[in-house]
Amino acid sequence: METAAKTRKIVSYLPQILVFILIIAVGGIWAWRVYSGDWIVQVNGIKISRAELDRETALAEKFFETYYGVDFQGDEGEALKKQLRQQTLFQLIDYALLHQAAVNCGLQVSEGEINQQLLLDQMQAGGAENFRQILKQEGMTEDQYRETLKKVMMIDKLQDYITKDVTVEEKLIQEAYQEYKDMLVMPERVKVGHILVETEEEARDLIAQLKQGTDFEKLAEQKSIDPSAKQNKGILGYIGKNDTGIAEEFKNAAFTLSPGEFSQEPVKTEFGYHVIWCFDKKDAGTATYEEVKDSLSQQLTDQKKQEKFSEYQEKLRMNSWLFWHPDYKV
Repeated sequence: METAAKTRKIVSYLPQILVFILIIAVGGIWAWRVYSGDWIVQVNGIKISRAELDRETALAEKFFETYYGVDFQGDEGEALKKQLRQQTLFQLIDYALLHQAAVNCGLQVSEGEINQQLLLDQMQAGGAENFRQILKQEGMTEDQYRETLKKVMMIDKLQDYITKDVTVEEKLIQEAYQEYKDMLVMPERVKVGHILVETEEEARDLIAQLKQGTDFEKLAEQKSIDPSAKQNKGILGYIGKNDTGIAEEFKNAAFTLSPGEFSQEPVKTEFGYHVIWCFDKKDAGTATYEEVKDSLSQQLTDQKKQEKFSEYQEKLRMNSWLFWHPDYKV
């Protein structure tokens, strides 16, 4: 009887023992999953790997060496490396928070958008082959670049989404103009339009039509191979002699014209042949409010958007949780 009673007592404890063993087992599996892998910190459950930090820190070091001449040799250099590594890690944490927020807001970046941006980046690098060589030098694959590009584009979309309602009252623009008016000195400038064609013969034909009184803007809209001509009808706006984005041949020809005149000879640049029309000319001097209103408005709006987005980013940091790997050392 006593033995049977003991047996029943043991059997009655069995479910509790099994549950206890299961809890320990599950806890062990959870711990293995949490601590497994080569990672440094988890940002709301998303791991930032040591390899990612190493790669981004190396890129940052190369940037500061190349563009600012920073020397990372010696004890001071090692201290700078350590500081840069820590700053890079915090930046990666911010990127992770912002990317998570973009996903939570339902924002997306399509493969088409990534491909388009990738094509632009390749063009700026001097072609696809040069682009691949640059990635190779940086120790980055194209897949890694695409993934990083996607995150950056998502963050850009998030910033636009969060700041879409930001506006600046005209009163503030006027106040900014009055405050900075003395510094808003404009160089000599000319307001021009152009019709761009591929051959000298086409350009001479356009000049002949303009001499006969054909409307410049209609000709620009119909004949110009400049993609923007469909919208601006060939009118480029004011340009200065120091504008670096405009070919020297174009500027030299434009500043010889008086308002109402157009070039009597085709102007050849690397883009083709231009027929240039002069609409207005202004001497150097203080810019009028109307001349700088749009640029001032843009600057003030960008500043206000940055302030709002910084506040949003700080809230993300405050409401996030970071889980650091116990073995991590800077």
